[in-house]
Amino acid sequence: MKGNPYNPSDNHPGVSLIYLLLIVLLSALLFSFIGLGLGILVYGVEVLKIGTGNFDKLGAKELNFISLSQIFSAIGTFIIPAVLLNRIEKNRRSYFDCSLPNRSGLFLLVILIMIFSAPFFEFTVYLNEQMELPSYLKGVEEWMREKEEEMAVLTKALLTRDTIGGLLTNLFMIGVLAAVGEELLFRGCLQNIVWKWTGKIHIAIWLTAFIFSAIHLQFFGFLPRMLIGALCGYLYFWGKSIWLPILAHFANNASAIIIAFYLTKSGKPLDYLDGKFYHWPIYVTSFIIGLFLIDYYRKYSSKSNI
Repeated sequence: MKGNPYNPSDNHPGVSLIYLLLIVLLSALLFSFIGLGLGILVYGVEVLKIGTGNFDKLGAKELNFISLSQIFSAIGTFIIPAVLLNRIEKNRRSYFDCSLPNRSGLFLLVILIMIFSAPFFEFTVYLNEQMELPSYLKGVEEWMREKEEEMAVLTKALLTRDTIGGLLTNLFMIGVLAAVGEELLFRGCLQNIVWKWTGKIHIAIWLTAFIFSAIHLQFFGFLPRMLIGALCGYLYFWGKSIWLPILAHFANNASAIIIAFYLTKSGKPLDYLDGKFYHWPIYVTSFIIGLFLIDYYRKYSSKSNI
């Protein structure tokens, strides 16, 4: 992945992007219908009565239906399109492969980066939540907060399941599938398409991270999600293995799932730990150590890929 990967014999990046969008649209629709159909067969047609206003009163059957639907939706929206594009495009280089990095120590570095950067990312969550738009955009801000609250209610309903089955389902759906699918699609495919088009890897990484955060439609978590997306982009570019950003993504999501499960089993609200252990010295220390580890990762990666 050194140098611009574009080759005149490849498809133009614009053509590749159109292919990707078409495959995502068709595959997402197909797998969403499959998930919906299986959900109705397993849980009955009455589960279709689920409404956004009742997400905080969902039972086990409704939550299982939502999980099944989201699993198929994630497979169809992210994994299948990424794999198909990687196979059908006749390019000089594939968008990604399943090879492991040259040095297994990169996996440990990824884990350390995510652990020591966690307080800083928590701080960016706090900053983003303080966002206020100008008065003339009050309607837009109200719409954004409404969307945020809808997603928060559903997320809370899924994360507060207190059974081992619920925990494993969340780890698979929000941890494994989201990490694998979103990294294959965004870092593996989209980032490389933008890189081919612009010839600028930093533009490719940050634009992809922006799009990655925007499609979640959770505006008051936009900044931390974009920063994590950019981090994953650099982990992939430097480490030359898609498994490295997948691990970072999984570590971020899985830690939140496990903490939520622990709090739920302990009878505590999900926001119980918010701000309890983090203060300015910890935020600054987290930022400095995180930058040091990222820079060490970059240097270590360059040596292993010579």
